[in-house]
Amino acid sequence: MLLSSLTPASRFERPRPRLVCVDLQREYVVPGRPLFAAGAGEIAETCVRVLAHARAADWRVVHVRRRLSDGLFDVSGHFGAPIEGLRPLIREPVFAHSTLSAFGNRDFDFEMREALGEEVFLMGFSLSGSLLATALGAIDAGLSPTVIADAAGAAPAPGIDHETARDAAMTLLGSLVRMADSRQVLDVGAAVGAPA
Repeated sequence: MLLSSLTPASRFERPRPRLVCVDLQREYVVPGRPLFAAGAGEIAETCVRVLAHARAADWRVVHVRRRLSDGLFDVSGHFGAPIEGLRPLIREPVFAHSTLSAFGNRDFDFEMREALGEEVFLMGFSLSGSLLATALGAIDAGLSPTVIADAAGAAPAPGIDHETARDAAMTLLGSLVRMADSRQVLDVGAAVGAPA
């Protein structure tokens, strides 16, 4: 489901980097919520800096949000809303996904296939869930995404402590996609491939 839409960029325009903001929702940053993990506030602050940089540099910014009919991410719930400071602007498309990967949304899939040959950066929460699945979907779509490691938060997983889940997801991602630190993205603002 596309929550907002824009006219696609002309094929003759210079490709811009894309920043995909995955599940930047309150469920992850409010203490006491089931998906809250230590360090979530720092990760959200890093996301704010990266998002501000992307906007100032005129990147294409795309948001994806987890949407379920009830429980966590309930469409009418307070905790499914965007994190303060990370709300989409009116010109930034917002896609809802109820599957693990944002590529389960056909409009998002189309949007990202338009990004072939462009720099694609991913950041957000649910590192061992939605962010990981979306990065794998990007690879399947023929993209070469870069995950901004210090702007990627991991929610607790049943039976696995937060740090173990985060380390496992980072190890897997690091073997499949480029990893960057936000400082590299903010300093260079271009293609980065050095490990975080």
